Amino acid sequence: MLKHRLFSSLGVLLVAGTLSGSAAAATQCDFTRDLDLGIEGEDVRCLQKYLNESGFTIASEGVGSPGRETNQFKALTKKAVQAWQSAQGLSSTGYFGSLSRAKYAALAGGTPADSSQSPAQNSSSPAVTDLLSRVAALQAQLQTAQASQPQQPAQSQAGSTDEQGAKEAMKKALEMMEEAEDQIDDGGGNADKAKQEFENAHEDLYDAVVAYFDGDYDDAADAAKKAFDNAEDAFQAAGGKSQEDEVEDQIDEMDDKIEAAWERIEKADDDGEDVDEAEKLLERAEDKLDDAEAKLKAKDYAAAEDLAEEVEDLIDDAIDAIGEGGEEQDRAEKAIRDAKKAIANAKDAIEEADDDGEDTDDAEDFLEDAEDKLDQAEEELDDKDYSQAKKLADQAKNLAQDAVDEL
Repeated sequence: MLKHRLFSSLGVLLVAGTLSGSAAAATQCDFTRDLDLGIEGEDVRCLQKYLNESGFTIASEGVGSPGRETNQFKALTKKAVQAWQSAQGLSSTGYFGSLSRAKYAALAGGTPADSSQSPAQNSSSPAVTDLLSRVAALQAQLQTAQASQPQQPAQSQAGSTDEQGAKEAMKKALEMMEEAEDQIDDGGGNADKAKQEFENAHEDLYDAVVAYFDGDYDDAADAAKKAFDNAEDAFQAAGGKSQEDEVEDQIDEMDDKIEAAWERIEKADDDGEDVDEAEKLLERAEDKLDDAEAKLKAKDYAAAEDLAEEVEDLIDDAIDAIGEGGEEQDRAEKAIRDAKKAIANAKDAIEEADDDGEDTDDAEDFLEDAEDKLDQAEEELDDKDYSQAKKLADQAKNLAQDAVDEL
């Protein structure tokens, strides 16, 4: 899809940082044949130099590393070619054939795309195709210009703080543009406004790339911020919800859940269950929800979302705590202990009768039923259904007594 080519083509710039003005590849190669595994020649060496200088490093050290390129097309070269092909929107085969050679020629200044036309003239999608062609043309122009100039020392891989800030701003803009394009593709909202805002974002991002190539990192960051804002406007115009809206909905949902939890606690209290712990937990949930609302107002959406998730956990804990420590739980636990004791006594009686040669088949059937009821009672106890747990435990105790009586 177009958005994936947008990310792959510009991702090299944003992640590897290899297309800045001083570090763009300057090596010029004359590829007259296809290159693949096993091929040897100086054109392979030139390809390796080009890939290393473009950020698709053959190796970080040793054979194939910058300054130690070879004339042999092996696995590491193929891997680097695949990465380069992916970044250019080509099939990542690792085979440097006619399409790859044509793409290299365009990037090296042979046939750059015409960047004088407007986005509407060049693009059938929301301006993405045009952005790619204009960036490719810009890169090609820079490479051609730099090929005739003395080689400058490359910047450090990390780059300056301003450069890193510009990269990060452009990366965020690209991510927002991807979300906007997905939302536009899904339909809904004001499609015309969404597309216009997306084109505005495209223009701003192109300005950011130009400024970045020129080393104007502050201007690049500013333009990228405008691109992000316009892409976000496009996303919302197409019917997408902003992070603020999503967090606000989450907080409203937690408010409703707290109200429902209080109703359950009040009912449990009327039924005589212990609700002290549940009330404490729900009060903590209310305090957390207040904190979440404060973070939302401060536009700290990540913190507000985290707090809302904590609120939900506290609500669940409060519901689970209803009845814990109450008299009904005590009665259920006592009934289960009595049933276990009765079952143990029945087992002893059955074993003694069996040793004496008595028929114990019916008694063993009663004992199996008693053990099944006891298992069910313990499950209900875990689920905090104390009334049902006591009822099942009493049945288990009676069945154990029936087993003894049967003897």
